[in-house]
Amino acid sequence: MTAWLRRLSLLLAALLLAGFAACVADDAPPGDEPQDDFPLSDPDVLRAGAPSNDDLPSEGKADEILPASFDLLATQSPVRNQASRGVCSIFATIALMEHLYLVEGTLPNPDFSEQFLQWSTKVEAREFVNSGGSSAQVNINTLNRFGGVFETEWPYEPTPWTAANHPDCGKEEAERPVICHTNGDPPASALAAPRWRIPRGRWINSRPDSIKSHLYNARTAVQVGGDFYYQAWGHGGSRIPRYTGYRDYGYVVTPNEADIASSNEHRAGHSFLLVGWDDNLEVQAIAPDGTLAVDAAGHPVMQRGFFLFKNSWGTGWASRNPKGAGYGWISYDYVSRYLSAYVSDKPQLSLSEVCNDGRDNDYNGRTDCADPACSTDRACIDPLGSYTNNTPVPIPDNDPAGATSTITVAEGGVISSLRVEVDITHTYRGDLVVRLSRGATSVTLHDREGAGADDLKQVWDLDAFDGQDAAGTWTLQVIDAGRADTGTLHRWSLTITRCAGADCGSTPTTLSGSDSTPTAIPDGDPTGVSSDIPITGAGNVAAVRVTVDITHPFIADLVISIAKDGGTPVELLREEYAEGTSLVRTFPVDAFNGQPAAGTWTLHVSDVAGGDVGTLNAWSIEIVTG
Repeated sequence: MTAWLRRLSLLLAALLLAGFAACVADDAPPGDEPQDDFPLSDPDVLRAGAPSNDDLPSEGKADEILPASFDLLATQSPVRNQASRGVCSIFATIALMEHLYLVEGTLPNPDFSEQFLQWSTKVEAREFVNSGGSSAQVNINTLNRFGGVFETEWPYEPTPWTAANHPDCGKEEAERPVICHTNGDPPASALAAPRWRIPRGRWINSRPDSIKSHLYNARTAVQVGGDFYYQAWGHGGSRIPRYTGYRDYGYVVTPNEADIASSNEHRAGHSFLLVGWDDNLEVQAIAPDGTLAVDAAGHPVMQRGFFLFKNSWGTGWASRNPKGAGYGWISYDYVSRYLSAYVSDKPQLSLSEVCNDGRDNDYNGRTDCADPACSTDRACIDPLGSYTNNTPVPIPDNDPAGATSTITVAEGGVISSLRVEVDITHTYRGDLVVRLSRGATSVTLHDREGAGADDLKQVWDLDAFDGQDAAGTWTLQVIDAGRADTGTLHRWSLTITRCAGADCGSTPTTLSGSDSTPTAIPDGDPTGVSSDIPITGAGNVAAVRVTVDITHPFIADLVISIAKDGGTPVELLREEYAEGTSLVRTFPVDAFNGQPAAGTWTLHVSDVAGGDVGTLNAWSIEIVTG
């Protein structure tokens, strides 16, 4: 009885606080005002393809011991607001994607475009084209296949298109063109923007122990979606009396039978992100008449065990949840009985700075040559570099080993010219042999010339190292090959001029070939079609350009690669959206630089999705040798 009274007193205190809060001014930001008719979605779309829990293994071990409460709030992006559009699953997936990127750690404030994902699922992935809704499975796999863009590339439009935007947008949902569900097409800048991806997803068992095990062990959130029960959510669409006292705290209890029956008369669904749990949280159930439920003895009927979730109704909803405005609590039983669960994983990023494009490609706050990663890149190196060793070295008399001195050049870049200067004092320079070497290349600069003159202070311009990379250890060797005289290497220096172009000052040669035989591309077959072009001619590759001419009803189905002599293929294009049915494009390739140009070059084209067929009309290759 004591425990029951304690729970009741806590509940009454919470309700009194809620009643008081309803009397004060709402402090939600503009555009996040509380409302009664939050937009919903189609539950059958949300759960499309989901197996039953009986067909899915549990994520956890039978003897696993988990803490009583846990959350992933530290790796969540801000709560967003889907406003008046029924795109909850899109918002839940983008919330998951932003969370996964925060877990990965490269992007400090990821903010991806819901608007673009809504378009991509229907236009690039061609899923649910007759509906405004989507599912976690389709959304996540669309992001894996095509990628998303930042919010700034295509900001979210909070209201759906109507007949004022397009005449057909006033029709029934299934009769509207796709453009009505996507609010138009993305700007060209969004289509050209870098795409960000997450791994393909999978369904998991939605029972409490399974979801908790995933949250705790994977440290990543779970997207759920399925049936919506109006009274349990305190939603304005409820056709039976509702209880609104839980709305400010985001409590969602297991629905009673009356709520289930009433909600099934006008079915709806919702999707959101589970980010934690509390085994000990107790919330009083709601009775069919919209009051708080009690048993026959007048005792409160309590539900225990709730998941913490991130919603997409802005921060005006659940504005007084201690875990954060916009977050709610939903019962374990509701999730396991009425919702399906889908997960992905953190992306495996391998970002590198491009040193001359004006962007912070690796997101470390430094751009181009200001990034330490570019310190040895040709774009950030003064083409004219001087390197000096000022340490005096005695030259032993009549010793074939001589004296050696080294200069280490850290910066790379292809050498187009090299100047060497030495400052040697010696009483008989006709005894001296001076050599410069790096790697396998060695050049004799001085070979006992000068007879009986003193000292050797001289400059040489060399071409023996042209075309080689400048980085490495350079060694100067000074040998005294006669008797009775000694000296000292006081100083020596290198002045390296690096190439401004790939041909390094030489006369480039272009080798080329083409194949104009039309070849059908098999539909939905990753083995695809291959075409060979043999190349003969001397020289190593300095640059490769591959040009393709392909017709296909849906270019985003295609994967294109190039390989040489049966080696590892280099991907040129993967499932990239393009307007129209013709792909005529030239791809620059640098992966083969330095290899012999001669050999068999193979283009491979595959269609990785069913429903469309196309033709490789022609392709050609140009190889510049240096």
